[in-house]
Amino acid sequence: MREELLEKLKSEDKREVREAIEALRDFQDEEVIKAIVEATIRSRSKAVLEAAKATLMSFEKAKDALCREVIRFFEYPEPKLRQTAIDILASHGNVCLSAIKEKLLNHEDYNMRKFGLDILANIGTEEALDLLAELLEDENPNVKMSALEYLRNFSSFKEKVVDHLLRVIPTIEDMYGLTTLASTVIYGNIRDERLIKPLRELLGRFSEPTEKHWIYKMLLFLGDKDSVKEALENAKKAGLERDIQEDMKIFGIEE
Repeated sequence: MREELLEKLKSEDKREVREAIEALRDFQDEEVIKAIVEATIRSRSKAVLEAAKATLMSFEKAKDALCREVIRFFEYPEPKLRQTAIDILASHGNVCLSAIKEKLLNHEDYNMRKFGLDILANIGTEEALDLLAELLEDENPNVKMSALEYLRNFSSFKEKVVDHLLRVIPTIEDMYGLTTLASTVIYGNIRDERLIKPLRELLGRFSEPTEKHWIYKMLLFLGDKDSVKEALENAKKAGLERDIQEDMKIFGIEE
């Protein structure tokens, strides 16, 4: 039966390919994994992709081969193939971290490094966080900011996340960095008084009220009452007084 199913994977009939992939769940070995991946790449139909995703996510054996073969999806430009790879690899957690680091995080194409970050953020383990942190100093701003933004996915490892933020805050130098940092701290619900001092120091590096506004938002979120008056005065200059007042209500801070 196994050989018959592998042969059906070569069919031009996408329905037959899908059915064969679903039936191959009981045959978890390297040859089957490779054949499913190749059939999926050839077909690229929605039904085949969904079947491949469900089948490969269910595999409990030959995971080294699974990680290695599924990463091949990133060699092709179709978003649906790449998203399928992200979902499959993330579902297997730490097992695929080595392959992700080798094939994606160390890739010369920054887009591949970003795909690697997407997977790490979905895995969400402490080991994934350690790998992600290595890209906080990536030479490409998009990769660096993606790594920073994804720190909020690891708020359960607060101590490590705060340590990484303390390292990153002094390196922030533009609005892109400020908004990304604010998103990470606020939406990641990362409250820690140790962040207040470096954020206040960061204020001195920016002159535009709209830039300072994002720093004050974080300071208020962190409960820095000493920043209230300054935040309101700055908001008036930036024309964002209502926004900062709303933040104060949300964060439970009185004028």
